[in-house]
Amino acid sequence: MAGPYASAPAKASGAGPAADALAGTRLPHLASPAAALRQVLAAHAVRHCPHVLEIGGAGLPITGFLTHQPASVTVVDPKIPAHEADALNGVPCRLRHIAAKLQEVALAPPGPYALVLLGLSLKPFGRRGAVSPELLALAAGATVLVIDYALELERAQGQIGALTGTRTDAPAIDLSLTIHDEALRAAGFDRRRFLVYGAA
Repeated sequence: MAGPYASAPAKASGAGPAADALAGTRLPHLASPAAALRQVLAAHAVRHCPHVLEIGGAGLPITGFLTHQPASVTVVDPKIPAHEADALNGVPCRLRHIAAKLQEVALAPPGPYALVLLGLSLKPFGRRGAVSPELLALAAGATVLVIDYALELERAQGQIGALTGTRTDAPAIDLSLTIHDEALRAAGFDRRRFLVYGAA
């Protein structure tokens, strides 16, 4: 499969399908306005990065929360609606939402980049593990690394150590969050940890 930074035809932007793609399709436990706080914080943390790569994000991609003018934004998630555009918020930007498993996509972000993993819960694909060497290399090389995960999610607990172990710097931000939302509480995802490595 071609990398997310390969050329592709421009798609229409503005209202309609493009706007829906930027907003995402919220999962039931992400439907409350409070759940979007994670994206707001992440967008602030990556505001100086010319390239933004998000793994996951089908429920609520970071794309619609970005306030700066990145050169490229790529979101990879098997459940995200595929979307391509050559502008974001009216400014030139190579925008890609790729409907694929992380292990199916060759990722080589150019220049200084941010890696965003909100709702950390990676799954293996075939014989390829959830936390692949390629993902660890991306985490190590990111100018800014943003990770959010639910403290009660066993899968995330098994993955966070390998990802943070790629960093030689201490986190610039290490927040404990409790989002008071009934759907999140019922899913066991209301108590969270939010980490930012690199310039914040």
